[in-house]
Amino acid sequence: MPWIGIEAEKVEKKRFEETVLRYGLTVFGEIEVEIKTSRGWLKFIVLEVGGFVEGLARDLSKLLDAAAIEAGPHLILGEPSAKIWDEAVKVVFPDGEEEVIPVFTNDSFLDVRIPNERIKGVKGSIVVGGKKYELPLTPKSLIEIYNKGEELFKKVEKAASVYGISSIVSAEALKALREKTKAPPRYEIDYNAGLALIYEKNRIKTVNIIAFLLDLLLKGFEQEALKIFEKAPEKLKIGIRDAVKEEYEVYRDIGGLGALRLRSFAKQIGLEIIEEEEKIEE
Repeated sequence: MPWIGIEAEKVEKKRFEETVLRYGLTVFGEIEVEIKTSRGWLKFIVLEVGGFVEGLARDLSKLLDAAAIEAGPHLILGEPSAKIWDEAVKVVFPDGEEEVIPVFTNDSFLDVRIPNERIKGVKGSIVVGGKKYELPLTPKSLIEIYNKGEELFKKVEKAASVYGISSIVSAEALKALREKTKAPPRYEIDYNAGLALIYEKNRIKTVNIIAFLLDLLLKGFEQEALKIFEKAPEKLKIGIRDAVKEEYEVYRDIGGLGALRLRSFAKQIGLEIIEEEEKIEE
């Protein structure tokens, strides 16, 4: 939906709204946003409107002697048919200077719309299973998606690996998901034998310590994995570091929470992972 806005500290809201209505636009909503311009952060009263807004910011800026912004289909940067594109706002200053500022990234591969660091006051969104969710995901939304099944939840994991987990999932939601997932299994570690003894209902299963640690880590039990590592003899620690690095090289291209967990754990055990690290943000 197109936007038209005016610098909040310079123009009274009522005067701005009355002026916009005289242009024959239909107003559907109102928000306040901050935009990082070449002249610093500016706060705008923004009306979400139906109608044609191209060139209107220039008229309003002159008429009201304040910075004005517009956004709409004419400010799409890139080609939507390529599946990833940016949305921009045009800021017009009273002295006639103009600048176009990208503020949203649209990714139709992941059905995500993400605000960037040059805008404040707006939320992103993701569509999962035909339903639109506000970003970052709340505990209720994340649990709802999780309950829909692994395939749909993978979409959230992939979005988190591409755009940063804090952009996609709130800290409260991650905590709620951890609380929902089952507790780690009962186990004992025999460092001399190199085995983990896992207690199941009617039997005891043994597995290699490193394999068990990786399984715990990828299921989200990072603190359990860290406890095993910290108590391990130095030779085993070297083996764990090598295994974590190899596993990360696999998950790096897959993305998702697995890659994020491996990267986080690597940092805690003093393992440097440099290759393409910038592709996955925490």
